[in-house]
Amino acid sequence: MDFTLSAQQLELQERAKAAGAALRGRSAEWDRSNKVPYSEVVEHVRAHGLLGLTMPTEYGGQGLTAMDYLITVEAMFRNSQFWAIGEPLFATAGPGPCMVMMAESQTTRDKFLPDLVTGARQCAIALTEPDFGSDLTSLVTTAERRGDDWVLNGKKNFVTGATVNQLYAVFVRFDDIPGHRGIGAVIVEEGMPGVTIEAGPEFLGCRGIPHGDLTLENVVIPVENIIRGPGSFGDLMTAFNMERLHNCAFNLGMAGAAYDEAERFVRERVAFGRPLAEFQAVYHALVDMWTDLEALRLMARNAAASAIDGNYPRALETTAAKLYGARVASQITLKALELHGGYGATTNYAIERIHRDVVATIVAGGSPPVLRNAIAALILPGVSVSQRSAGAPQMAPVS
Repeated sequence: MDFTLSAQQLELQERAKAAGAALRGRSAEWDRSNKVPYSEVVEHVRAHGLLGLTMPTEYGGQGLTAMDYLITVEAMFRNSQFWAIGEPLFATAGPGPCMVMMAESQTTRDKFLPDLVTGARQCAIALTEPDFGSDLTSLVTTAERRGDDWVLNGKKNFVTGATVNQLYAVFVRFDDIPGHRGIGAVIVEEGMPGVTIEAGPEFLGCRGIPHGDLTLENVVIPVENIIRGPGSFGDLMTAFNMERLHNCAFNLGMAGAAYDEAERFVRERVAFGRPLAEFQAVYHALVDMWTDLEALRLMARNAAASAIDGNYPRALETTAAKLYGARVASQITLKALELHGGYGATTNYAIERIHRDVVATIVAGGSPPVLRNAIAALILPGVSVSQRSAGAPQMAPVS
């Protein structure tokens, strides 16, 4: 398969590089404070023309491909070296708007998509629950009909962007229907009576965009806030193929940033009268890092290429790319840190932050055992694969 970039893709890549590089100098500050001026970052990304990349033009998107998205995200992270700076790309083309695109009602799509795609409002994914983790088909947040409306009750945790977003795509169980057949998704809006947002724990990496808990107590939503009703769990999960592609692109970009930092350091650092880069053990390490990076890029582009005729990338390719990407990127960033010697463990150099961000994504968006279960179910037909930790009938992420 030919992955040569077109002139349009090269131009898109250059814009993403510029957008990321312009904010790189603020990454350390935002990481330390765990606070990012998110609206400012959104406007910065908007100014570079990078919002709503894969969304339809009729809603304000750009109608680009999954490959275009991958190329953009990789370039953004390789040059910004910080997770939160790429969040507007995800918020305007990730699972939030992708799920709303699946809404059964045109009224629902028209109500929410223009704001989501253009970054006017952001949508957090509220999926994980305190008692069930990755076993999504056991969720207990409920939606019960009351006249023409629906009443929601339950609690979600690990909601990325909980305290800064204005909308929440919440997975719920309709009318106590058991198993995955009872699961669908709704939109909860900021400020609705009964909605409580609480800040969650601080993470070792992927800082700046706060995680939190969402509690729903007799929250009343109109019917147009229903994305999909019961029986739609499997369909809704396909939107997360874009999240797994994003996660892989993130790891690809951050691993590239780690390689860049390591190469720069060993060229400049002199020991025993010559640069570290001239020692065989050092340049062999760089070769291994470069080789792993190229392999990861090919796997990521293969996953992006599985999206045909405007559909989302396939579950198998994106899940494998996410699993492989997190593992390889953590190895590359750790080796880059080691090549910095003692300096690599200090905040004077970017590599420790890059490594922390990558390590945090090993479990975010689906832990390795969850991903392996999902892949096994896809590549081993006829074999009984446990789905308790994989979110039957399709793998789902830890939101």
